[in-house]
Amino acid sequence: MHRVATHAGCIEALRQPALRQSLYDAAAIMMSDVLVNLHGAPHKARRTVEARVFRKDVFLRYEKEVLPRTLAETIAPFLVEGRGDLVDIGYRIMMNLTVDFAGIDRPERSAEETGELLRLLREFSLAPALGQSRPEDVPAKQARIAAAMAAFDARFLKPSLARRRALLAEVETGGRDRVTLPADVLMALVEGATDLGMTEAQFVQEGIFYMLAGAHTTIHSLAHAIHEIFAWIDADGNRAARLRDDPFLIQRCVFESVRLHPSSPVARRRALAPVTLADGTRMGPGEEVEVDLAAANRDPALFGTAPDRFDPDRQVAPGVLPYGLSMGHGMHACLGRNLAIGVEPRPDSDPATHQFGVVPLIVAALLKAGLRPDPAAPPERDERVTRMTFARYPVVFAAAGALL
Repeated sequence: MHRVATHAGCIEALRQPALRQSLYDAAAIMMSDVLVNLHGAPHKARRTVEARVFRKDVFLRYEKEVLPRTLAETIAPFLVEGRGDLVDIGYRIMMNLTVDFAGIDRPERSAEETGELLRLLREFSLAPALGQSRPEDVPAKQARIAAAMAAFDARFLKPSLARRRALLAEVETGGRDRVTLPADVLMALVEGATDLGMTEAQFVQEGIFYMLAGAHTTIHSLAHAIHEIFAWIDADGNRAARLRDDPFLIQRCVFESVRLHPSSPVARRRALAPVTLADGTRMGPGEEVEVDLAAANRDPALFGTAPDRFDPDRQVAPGVLPYGLSMGHGMHACLGRNLAIGVEPRPDSDPATHQFGVVPLIVAALLKAGLRPDPAAPPERDERVTRMTFARYPVVFAAAGALL
């Protein structure tokens, strides 16, 4: 296993066409044929098809129409209760958003149906971390993942897939206008089925992948952003007023938190042919390189003094993204980056039309609702995996003390 940790070295490795994704090899049971694991022509073909729904107009519709409704419905019971768990709240918000975007139908819209999707989502979240799990825990986790995949396929994926195939058939026979088709990933895959030649098993994996990528990783970013913001405010009480006065500050807080806490601290690539890395290291076929994104994101030459500190006012080197390499780079750069964290504000950006991203907007909505960490119950780390993420994050809601 080789390692690169410089910002330039990481970018060069992530761009190498002879280096194949290998971070999720341990999760092959659920991720062997998903977009993030494909390479070369198959990857390009599927990414091209799916990119049809990763458009600015679709993202803005989610921000302006879907997200406010989903947020209001999801947090209402927690506001009544006056408390909750940020991890649970995040799962519920993001599950509702990402299931729709992925194209998974919910015909019942019942509490039981929502609960089952949440249960499955938590089971699926075991897969990407299998490579960072204790070896003795892996067989039991694989069995749970396989059972969850079968349940998801039978209850949700097969009916959703059948409905979209029927809708497309209506378009092809002239009974329906194409513009009325759902604007979701599953519909795009059905439309591109002839070119892609996907199997039923690949449809299952891809449907799960989008649920997981949209919800699980976003929850990770949400919890860390909330945690960092309150620690930042606790260090200087005058900073709370800045959150109210600067419409772009919360988004910059999210950028900075994402830089410090990438969902995947490292990427891994396996050589398909002889490769020479940026530092001159030579790799033979089958050898792996660990791309240390967390280290690259803390390079003082690019991110200034004290790069380990949370600082939403941080000035970065020209051409460097404020969130570092946390959203990936090259062929596997995150398709949903702008949906998740928005676009960088410019000096002339208008808050009324700016694309903030769902994570900054969720953070803002929760702060307006009076969310604060529960002083009587500190957050708990998830000990099932080696990376730092939260298993529980108790919060309280007090509208009178809202930050926004």
